[in-house]
Amino acid sequence: MKNIALLVYDCSLTGGAERVAINMAKELSKDCNVHLISLFSEKSEKIFEGEGYYSAVISKETVSITNKFFSLSKKLKNYLKENDIDVLFAITAGVVTLALSAAKGTKAKTVYCEHSTLVNKTYGKKHELRQFLGAKLADVSVALTNEDRENFIKAYKLPQNKVRTIFNWSEFKPVDLEYDENSKSIISVGRLEYVKGYDMLVKAAETVYKKHPDWKWDIYGGGSFKEKIENDIKERGLENFVFLKGSASDLNQRYPKYSFFVQSSYYEGFSLTLLEARLSGLPTVSFDCPTGPKEIIDHKLNGVLVPSYDVEKLALAVCEMIENKEKRKEMAKHSKDGIDKFSKERIKEQWLQLINELS
Repeated sequence: MKNIALLVYDCSLTGGAERVAINMAKELSKDCNVHLISLFSEKSEKIFEGEGYYSAVISKETVSITNKFFSLSKKLKNYLKENDIDVLFAITAGVVTLALSAAKGTKAKTVYCEHSTLVNKTYGKKHELRQFLGAKLADVSVALTNEDRENFIKAYKLPQNKVRTIFNWSEFKPVDLEYDENSKSIISVGRLEYVKGYDMLVKAAETVYKKHPDWKWDIYGGGSFKEKIENDIKERGLENFVFLKGSASDLNQRYPKYSFFVQSSYYEGFSLTLLEARLSGLPTVSFDCPTGPKEIIDHKLNGVLVPSYDVEKLALAVCEMIENKEKRKEMAKHSKDGIDKFSKERIKEQWLQLINELS
């Protein structure tokens, strides 16, 4: 069996990239010897203890990667050698330069896995430098969407075979219920952070509320922008229309209670919430933002793509969905069309193929 390692920043934080890495470790361990390596462990090591794969922490103390680069690299290199790692996956740009340094002088091939998008410039220049080095120096880079794959190839002048597209799969288990055509509730799901565009969503909601005050709009998720979003809701007099519901572990039970899903992000890597809405049989409305929605939504078949950041058109699309029950029902019928390309089985096979090519 091949020996592979997945390097993440901190598994105990259980963010999106960490959850993806844990799911990959569990699934790929059926075919490979998998090592899930957490660079740091701020909260707990137990969060990534799993059946079938090995786990390790490089530094229990969270330190600056830049300041402690060489000592962290040495520890990681020793681990790669001791465990005869064939392929090292750097999960996000945050750890890719460390992975490249540690793999040098070992047998390990390197794969840089981008979990955001090159278009998203909100992480700063250091992050952009890491993206550049990862794309240029890793044996292969993996983008979450075809659109971002093309961005990598063009931005860094890379050969076609050096960048792959592999979607994230979802462990989401939808409840098999008929579409509720009489629901008067809208759902949005995502972290309460700037990148999710809730400032634009609340502006659009003000227009929707004036036309359809008998509906309601629930937002699930937590984050640092909660207070700002609450203030936006109050300033626009939407306390009886838009509700922050917090995080929920049973969203599969909740999705079927809603009429349709709305997303207003500035950027997406790969929107699992859009995919989960489709799996739940809901029509979707989303900005056609970079990168992901256009590869998940089939425009006018099972959802609506709105020109990016056009708040008026987002409000119009939501109102049109509210006002046309037959349109919602028809989109709900097609919500699962072509969904197989996002299946765990198909995506896992793509990862295994890449591992076999490299080792």
